[in-house]
Amino acid sequence: ESLEELNGYGTYKPRNIISSILGTPGKGKTLAISNPHDFRQVSSIIDVDVVPETCRRVRLVKHGSERPLGFYIRDGMSFRVTPDGMQKVPGIFISRLVPGGLAESTGLLAVNDEVLEVNGIEVAGKTLDQVTDMMVANSWNLIITVKPANQKTAMGPRRGSVSRNSQVSSGSQATTASDDADYDQDEVLDLTHHQQQPVLHL
Repeated sequence: ESLEELNGYGTYKPRNIISSILGTPGKGKTLAISNPHDFRQVSSIIDVDVVPETCRRVRLVKHGSERPLGFYIRDGMSFRVTPDGMQKVPGIFISRLVPGGLAESTGLLAVNDEVLEVNGIEVAGKTLDQVTDMMVANSWNLIITVKPANQKTAMGPRRGSVSRNSQVSSGSQATTASDDADYDQDEVLDLTHHQQQPVLHL
C-alpha cells in the first residue's frame, strides 16, 4: 500500500487518527500465545456437584521441586449439629498460609478453613500427626475437602469461581489459638531433601 492509502487518502474507507497512528490492522502484528503443553495446572476446585455447598474440594498440584504447598495446620474445635443439639468436636484447621506459597497464590484456601478430608479419607478422629502424614504422603497431588471459615465464599457461584479474597473470617466457628508457640508445633516439614534447613512442605 502507498503512504496515501495507509493514511486514508484516495480510499472510500474513512480512517480516524488512532488507526492511522497504529497502522494497518493485521499487518506485521503477531500474537505470541504459549502452547497448551507449557501450561501446568497447580490448583482447581473439583467435584462441585458432589460436595455439599458449604464445603469445597480443592486440588493442589506440585510440579518438580517447586515452591511448597505453603500452609500450616492445627488442632481446634468445631461445632456440629447432632440429634442431641450442637456439640463441640475436635477438628483440623488451616492455621497459616505462607506468603508466596502455592495455597496463598491460588486463593482457594484460607486461615481457619476446617479440613474434612485428605485425598478422600476423612480426618475426623485422626490426630494432627496422622493428618500431617496423610498430607505429606499425597503432597504432589493433594486433594483437600474443606469447610471454608468464610461461608460467603463457599456458597457463592458454584461454577467458574476459583478465587477467594478474604483469608480470615470474622464469623468463624472455629476456636483459634493466639499463641505463636501453638502455631510452631503444627509445622509440616519436608525432610526428604538433604539440606541445611528443613523446607516447609505444606
